[in-house]
Amino acid sequence: MSPIPILSLVPRYVLMFLGVLLVFSCGVAIKRIWFHPLSRYPGPKLWAASRIPYVVSLLRGTLNDDMLKLHGKYGDVIRLAPNEISFAVEEAWRDIYMHRPGHKEAKKDSIWYIAPNDMPQNIVTTTDINVRARMRRLLAPSFNDQALKTQAPMLESYANILIERLQTMYDSQKASGNVTVNILDWVNFYSMDIIGDLAMGESFHCLDESSYHPWVRTLFNFFKGMIIVAAARFFPAAELLLQQLIPRSILKKQREHTEFTNTKILQRLELKTDRPDFVTPFLKEMEKSADKMSLGEIQSTFAIILVAGSETTATTLLGIFYKLASHPEKQQRLYEESRKRYTSYNDITFESTKNFDYLEAVINESLRLCYAIPGGLPRVAPEGGDTYAGHYIPGGTSISIRPYIVFHSERYFKRGWDFVPERWLPLGQRPKEYANDYLSASQPFNVGPTGCIGKPLAWAEMRLLVAKVIWCFNISMIEDKPFNWDSLKMMMLVEKVPLWLKLQRRDE
Repeated sequence: MSPIPILSLVPRYVLMFLGVLLVFSCGVAIKRIWFHPLSRYPGPKLWAASRIPYVVSLLRGTLNDDMLKLHGKYGDVIRLAPNEISFAVEEAWRDIYMHRPGHKEAKKDSIWYIAPNDMPQNIVTTTDINVRARMRRLLAPSFNDQALKTQAPMLESYANILIERLQTMYDSQKASGNVTVNILDWVNFYSMDIIGDLAMGESFHCLDESSYHPWVRTLFNFFKGMIIVAAARFFPAAELLLQQLIPRSILKKQREHTEFTNTKILQRLELKTDRPDFVTPFLKEMEKSADKMSLGEIQSTFAIILVAGSETTATTLLGIFYKLASHPEKQQRLYEESRKRYTSYNDITFESTKNFDYLEAVINESLRLCYAIPGGLPRVAPEGGDTYAGHYIPGGTSISIRPYIVFHSERYFKRGWDFVPERWLPLGQRPKEYANDYLSASQPFNVGPTGCIGKPLAWAEMRLLVAKVIWCFNISMIEDKPFNWDSLKMMMLVEKVPLWLKLQRRDE
């Protein structure tokens, strides 16, 4: 008896539907590859035909490595998807993100910038230029130099608590002759306690209790949920189905995260206090302004500040300590420069860490090599199109710079993959080998009207903690607990893993 062909078991109308779908898909792919307005741009044909390869790369956490290979093969400006152009040139910072007289602004790509859990749009996610300007104007007094000076004692206190905790751990472990610490936990504790105090009126008490607050544990799931939901938007016809496939645990934690944040922010808004945080100057500005923010906008904005302000700072601090532990000669120079600058630990303050050339050089180089948001900053070309980095881009096209590639480029940085803080020193102190480095190619806080409003605060946090840790401890890598920044998974953000370091007190 001959076997029954499998196709004979499938109803004829199903086969006809599949056949039509196959022909239609092939037609769409052919049109996208050879007859699309972006067809003249080089890039992999499969990526030009469908968003699927891009999304797979994104969700696997390999997008940066894939971008590096694709730009290496196809050039500085490539077609990354049916309707996306990727730039790996410094000029894109200016042309895409900064205001250019006579040009329309490239707005944020609404695929990526949507507030989660049906919250109102906020200062980060809004694609409306006027809404963003209103929010930045109201929030500006919370992040200016005057506000930062009032917040400085609080920043110093949290840095001191972290040092005290490390010293206590050291004293309890030194009898074993091998004091180790997972520095990832401590930079998370530090950044979260600070941002909680500033945005909600109370710390998460991570440093006090040497453990994670439940809200902090949901943080990465919050980001991961946003990225997965955004990826589903690339496929409108199947978006609802794809969203149903998102793990319920991620969505549940994301909702819990939002509910907790909204409650705490509301409590802080209702407090009658002039404590030095983000809320006090913001409320004073709101009283003077005719253009106010709704309660929903305030909660959504402070929630995103909580998330973005803590996650990016902690990621960068992790990168700084990794680079210093991996390069003992650079760490030793930073320590020696500190000894010239300070006579005691108590001399290390918010003010005294300003204009510390080598400290700032270490941080700048770590920001370049250990960028916290490596996935790019997606924008959309305005109606009518425009020219970016010398290339005309049709209106409605997704565009972005690839910081990971630009920051490592030999075109802009001599020995671009090496950790060389000296390239950031003032010209009179900079080695001649790096005199022609194009330092403005590294813009870790973005530029223009969408640049990071919290940049001064982030710098203050990093200067304080790095100076204090290196004054007190020599840090080094542990052979049996390897760590490699460039092997970390990177979606739109870096997926951090523990970094175990060996501590040795300087006074011993």
